Amino acid sequence: MSGLGAAWGFAAVAIGMVAVAALFLWPRAWQLRRAGHAPAGPAPAGRRRHVLPLLALFAAAGALYLWLGDPQALQPSRGTLSEQLRNAEAPLDRSAAEHVRAELQQHLKRQPDDARAWVMKARVDMQAQRYEDAAAAYDRALQGKSKAKGDAGLWVEYAEARGLQQGGTLAGAPSQLVAKALSLDPEHPQALDLAGSAAWEAGDYRLAAVHWKRLLAQIPEGSARHVQLSSAIQRAEQRARFALPAPR
Repeated sequence: MSGLGAAWGFAAVAIGMVAVAALFLWPRAWQLRRAGHAPAGPAPAGRRRHVLPLLALFAAAGALYLWLGDPQALQPSRGTLSEQLRNAEAPLDRSAAEHVRAELQQHLKRQPDDARAWVMKARVDMQAQRYEDAAAAYDRALQGKSKAKGDAGLWVEYAEARGLQQGGTLAGAPSQLVAKALSLDPEHPQALDLAGSAAWEAGDYRLAAVHWKRLLAQIPEGSARHVQLSSAIQRAEQRARFALPAPR
């Protein structure tokens, strides 16, 4: 449906609604005529006095809905967007991701406080390696009174976006975001992993080992990840024995 077609469709719906309401507002004389209590025969002048204001009411209602309403609500793409928002975890190929991103941008113009839509846009941007846009979207999702602020996983995702935005380093803001995630969930696995990496990057090998040991306890023994992380912890502890204290 084109934008103009959607607008006319929206106007038709609005006018139809007013027409139904008008049945309850028709003058008393018309009701009396239907009941047989009014004199028979046409009354052109009286009808015109009632019909003309009613037509004006229809036109005014249509204009008001087009001005204040949302004609795009009749677009088929609105339903598609709603389905995507209900299933934000669904994987998207490149073409679908671009379509969803465009729809999300339009949706967020209408509903700028929709935190879930901001998160989905951030994830689509991350998938497309638009790290700056992703970081901005996560930042927007985690503002205000959004319930998203209590989700440690989203703070981790935001930290990853900021880290990739600044070239893959966790120094500065990404480390602070990881710390925020751990304050919400001290055992969050991704947060512990990133916290250990941030500490290693900062030269605080003792702290890196501490974070990674807490993570190691959550990983099944004998798994490839358990072996890999155990090796990383061993290297961190070896460096901690010979390294100077990390700057505070």
